[in-house]
Order: sequence, then structure tokens, then C-alpha cells
Amino acid sequence: MHDNINVVIIFFENMKRFFFVVSAVVVALCSWALEVSNTAGSLEQAVPDVSITQLTITGAMDARDFKFIAGKLNSLESIDMSNVTIVAYQDDEKPLFLDLTTYEENTIPATAFMGKKLREVQLPATLKTIDVAAFAGCENLETLSLPASLEVIAPYAFTACNKLRAITLPQGLKQMGDGAFSRCATLEAATITPAGDFAIGKDAFQDCKSLSSVTIGQNVSRIMAGAFSGCTALANPVIESGSKLASMGEAAFAASGVESIALDQCVELKSIGMWAFANTSLKNISLPSSLESLGDGAFYYNLDMEDIDLPSTLTSLSNYLLAGNNNIITEQPVKDGVASIGDYAFYNWDNTREFNFPQSVRYIGTKAMAGQTALELVTAKPTTVPELGDDVWAGVPQHYIPLKVDKAVKQDYKDAEQWKEFIIQDLPTSIDTSIADAETKVKAWFSGHMLNVSATSEIASIAIFDTRGVMLGVATPASMRAELNTANYYGNYYIVSVVLADGSRHNYKLLRK
Repeated sequence: MHDNINVVIIFFENMKRFFFVVSAVVVALCSWALEVSNTAGSLEQAVPDVSITQLTITGAMDARDFKFIAGKLNSLESIDMSNVTIVAYQDDEKPLFLDLTTYEENTIPATAFMGKKLREVQLPATLKTIDVAAFAGCENLETLSLPASLEVIAPYAFTACNKLRAITLPQGLKQMGDGAFSRCATLEAATITPAGDFAIGKDAFQDCKSLSSVTIGQNVSRIMAGAFSGCTALANPVIESGSKLASMGEAAFAASGVESIALDQCVELKSIGMWAFANTSLKNISLPSSLESLGDGAFYYNLDMEDIDLPSTLTSLSNYLLAGNNNIITEQPVKDGVASIGDYAFYNWDNTREFNFPQSVRYIGTKAMAGQTALELVTAKPTTVPELGDDVWAGVPQHYIPLKVDKAVKQDYKDAEQWKEFIIQDLPTSIDTSIADAETKVKAWFSGHMLNVSATSEIASIAIFDTRGVMLGVATPASMRAELNTANYYGNYYIVSVVLADGSRHNYKLLRK
């Protein structure tokens, strides 16, 4: 009995060894590499086993060879076409890809490798075009080097290549299609430094969640709609000096992680599209004087934004332009020269204490100032009362807020709907210079944010207070002249107390324009 059991055990042990050897042989057969010197259209005859995982091709290929790869080589993980020449092919009777019957030379056909298990691709050295969705959904693709010859990347060529980590576009690239690298989940770096005029395609890198490093070359003249939208790891895109960027499309960086971007050096930039930086982490931004238009909601709900310097070239501010950016503390975001303020432009600036309208303003849109619940003072310099949309100051306690206007048009504001809800007061004129000129021993005046003090004897101290008596700053210059930077102080009106070395005190109420 025991002998029979031992025989059975030995049999099964031998069978295990047999199956192990057979499995190893099968794996080896399934993992083998093949090199083919090909004649265009004959790849199917040159590949004896469609289970190959690695393929090196030399010679020529045409659309028929790519069709064979697409339909039959489902285990392919690596392909080397670096020494291949792709030749033109046409068959009006038998479409091969996307109902196409004509295939250009030096072009990888549309959808040729779509959804393949490829980990590594080496492209032909003479390649000119990668057609629509050629590598879309290649979720294992890790290694990709684009040849210097490449001129066109068609729409969605590499969309959803989820293991691709870095891409450098060749300098000779001329065209980049919509969504070319969109939804590449692990893509971390992109270098876009073309030698000639170039546009980054619509949605080109949309929702590349890991993209943290982007270099945009000086010859990029257009960033199309949605190009970097949803790139939540992208904090500081680099724009090379000498940039020729002229336009930025709708939602170009919307819902991205952008914290800062140096657009002030883009001296040819004329337009930024609607929602371009909406819902980002942008903290501050400087814009070039070349800018002519900002689209609706261009900086919508950037909750981290602390400052923005809108160029004086703008004559209108668009709808929703800075809505929800309640960390901005400047009291004069509207520059002189702006005639129209759009609907909801400054909606929910609920930390804003003062707001100034320059002389040029003629219209303020619906709910443009709604939700500014912290307002303490409004200054309106227009001598023609601006027209208003609906509910401009919805939610604002106007009955408790002074509105400073030119005394010559004070009654006009008192008679105007919505304006008349404020406590309307005279706007002081040249208060800083009139008080300073009246003094013989001490003069004090503002030049921009700089407080200037001069005296006929040594200045012992200078103290600055807001209108509630809270001290904002103090200096002890021990000289006859001093300058203090007040750029970080709230408000326009200040009490300045100057004490001279002889003990005399001189107090001023100054207007910082």
C-alpha cells in the first residue's frame, strides 16, 4: 500500500517538473524578439508568430504593415522603427484606418497603435507626421523620443498614455493638434521650445494631473483653449524670455495649480480668453501693457490671489473678471481709462474696505460690487454719474458707508438710483498739498505710496495712524528729510504725526491718491 502511494507521489512530482518546464518554454516562446528587414506591405508574411513581444523593423513600411500590427500583434510591448522609411500607400477599394484610403509617406497612420500594450517605441528617423490617435490609450507606454524630423502631432495622438513621464517636443515641430497629450496621468514634464512660430493645441495637456514642469519657448505665439486646464500639479510654468506669446485661449489654465506666471514679459500679448485662469491657485500676476482684452471670468474665483495689476490700456473690464477673489486688498483695481465695468466683475470681495472709481468710469454692471460686505468707504471721481446695472451693491450696507464725490456733482449722485443709498460726502481736493503748504517748519505729502516729510530742523519721529487712530507705522529718521513706504497700508486717509528734535509736534490728515 505504501509503495503504491510513493509511486503516485513520484508521478505527481514528475508531472509538476514537466509542467514547469513546459510553462517556461511557453513563456520563452511568448516573449521572444524578432528582427525583420521589410519590404513595404509584406510584414505579415515576415512575422511567423503573432505572439511576439518585441519587434525591430528595418527597410520600408506602408499602411498595410501598420494594419497588420494593429489587428494581429496584440502582445507587442516594444517596437523599434528607427531605421524604417514609411512610404505612401493608396487603395480606393479597401480603407484600412478610419475609412481612409490614402496614406502619406513618413506618416504613422491614424489609430495605428491605439490601445496597444507598448512600453517602448522608437520612431523612424525620417518621420514627419503622427496622425490622429495613433498612440491613444497606450497605457503602458513609458519611453518615447520624438525624432527631430517630426513636424505634425495630430489630435489625440498620445491621449491617455498613462505611464509616460516626460516629453520634449522637437524644435522642428510645426503643428500640434487638439488633446495631443491630454489625460496622460503620470506625465510630469513637458518642454515646448520650437524653432519657429508655434501654437500649443487646444486641450493639448488637459487633465495631466501630475504635470509639474512646463517650459514654454519664446516662439510659442498661441496657447489654445484648455491647453493646460486641469493640470493641478502645475504651479509655476516657465515662459522663456523674449516670448512672442500673442494670445491665450479660453480656459487655457483653468482649474490648474498655477500659483505664478510671468506674463509681464510677454510684450506681444494682446488677449487672454474667458476663464483662462479661473479657479486656480494664482497668488499674484503682472500683465503687460500690450494687453487689449481680458475675457469673461479670466481670473474668476482665484481665492489665493493677493494682488493684481491690471494694465492701463484696458478700456473695459469683462463680466466676472475678478469675481470671488476676496483676498485682494487693493482699493483701486480699476485704472483710469476704464469706461465700463462688467457684470459681477468684483463680486464677493468681502474683505475689501475701500473702493475707488476713477474719472473715466461711465458704466458699472449688474452686481459688479455685490457681496462687498466689509466696505467702509467708496470714492467716485466721475463728474458724470455712471450708469448702473441691476443690484450693483447687493448685500452691501450702503446706508452706513460714505461715498466721496466731487462737490460740484454731489446733488447728481444724491438723485441717482442706487448711488443715493450711500452717505454722500464731498471729495477733498489736494488735501495733502494744501496742508503741507500751510506749514512753515514741516511739510508732509504723498507721492504715490511714498510718504515724504521734510522739516527745517531734525525730525525725531514720524508716526502714521489710520482714521480710527490705530498706529500703522513709526520711523525715527534723525534727519531733516524722510521717506516712508505705505504700500502695505489700507485706505487712503491717514493721520501723520511729526515730532521735531525741539519737541514740537505737527499733525496732518493726508490723502494718499
